[in-house]
Amino acid sequence: MARHTDRKMRVLVVWEPILSTDWKSPSGSTLSRIVDTRARQFWDPKHLVAQQLSRAAKEKVQSLPDCCLNRGNNWDEAILYPPASKWSDKPIPVFWNGPVVKTIAGLERALHDLR
Repeated sequence: MARHTDRKMRVLVVWEPILSTDWKSPSGSTLSRIVDTRARQFWDPKHLVAQQLSRAAKEKVQSLPDCCLNRGNNWDEAILYPPASKWSDKPIPVFWNGPVVKTIAGLERALHDLR
């Protein structure tokens, strides 16, 4: 996000309990890792967002990344939707991969291609 300060975008960061240390919502120090005002962070203890993304992907006959599964939950992924996407339309992402730390270059390319 820091390299794209001129871009109009919304970023949703969903925190969910995956690792054994994830037994409560993220602390202030964890949330402070993402300071961009275009980002909104959520704690999702029941994996509702991940479950909905999986359902939407299956309905659109779209493949999920073959990484980042833990007890049936997708996690640590970056997903990029086209501009003006609406959840109610179940949009198809232009990029979906993980883990985040390994997909930054691909995400950057996909973001650039949306121009």
